[in-house]
Parts: sequence; C-alpha cells; structure tokens
Amino acid sequence: MNRALLACAVLSVVAFALGGAAAAQACVCAERPLDERLDDADAAVVARLVGVRESQSYPPQRALTFEVDQHVKGDVESTFEVDSQPQSNCALDVEENVPVGLLLIRGPAGEWRATTCSVVSAGELVAEGGETRGGAIKVVLGLLILAIVLSWALRRRARGTRPQLPGAPEP
Repeated sequence: MNRALLACAVLSVVAFALGGAAAAQACVCAERPLDERLDDADAAVVARLVGVRESQSYPPQRALTFEVDQHVKGDVESTFEVDSQPQSNCALDVEENVPVGLLLIRGPAGEWRATTCSVVSAGELVAEGGETRGGAIKVVLGLLILAIVLSWALRRRARGTRPQLPGAPEP
C-alpha cells in the first residue's frame, strides 16, 4: 500500500513538472488595457497578411508581408514587412487575408517588429484610436443637404404659398 502511494506521488510530481514545462514554453503576454498598449506602440494598423517568405539561414527567419487597411497610429507604408523567428514561442502567426490589428515597435535598424502579443482585434483597435473615415465627405454632403432645404424653404416663402395638408387650418 505504501508503495502504491509513493508511485502516485512520483507520477503526480512528474505530471506537474511536464505541465509546468509546457506552460513555461508558451508566450506570455502582459494583461494591460489596450489604450496603454497603443500608447507604448510606435505604430498601429489594421492590416492583412498577404505573403510569407522563409529564409534558409540559421536561426531560420520568416518575413511576413502585410497590406494596410487602415492606419491607426504612426507612419507605416501601405505594404510593410515584419520579421518573425518561426522557432520563437512568441512568433507572429496570423491567417492570410484576414484583417487583424497590429501594434508595431520600430527595431534598431528601422524594421517593424511584432509578436503574438502585438495582435489585437481590428474592431477594438479602430474603436480605441482609429481615424474617422470620410469626415470631409460627410461635411460636404451635410452642407449640400442644408443648402437644398434652405433654398426650397426660401423659394416657398417668396411665393407665399403654404402646403395644403389634410386637417391643417386654413390661412
């Protein structure tokens, strides 16, 4: 009986150690609010992965090419690359042609860097710090509608006519 208890204890310790080793290899991202993470980033964009280039060097390198759908912060080209080490626990891994929010850091050589922790929801990123789209168009359309309504009202007033609405009092 003592021997069975000892065997269970040893197996428990081994299972715990193996489980802890697997957790230690996972990428750990700091739990911080998106607004703080956005402030710390050099740039932020909503982009789509459009290409992957693997190098045969050691250690292996992987260059991910992204196309920007919307700029949120910083000056990022419309197409840019992010270097990623595929053997790293925090290597950037996203699906192709799916919009994703990226918080980017500028490396010492001017290259863009990102990890798994840099990926955020595109909708949340735009809501937090995105530029409004079509602001000038909305203002022009609003002014155009206002001008049409005012010209119609002034023309009616100049003519002195009132619409004949059912149930309205007679002039």
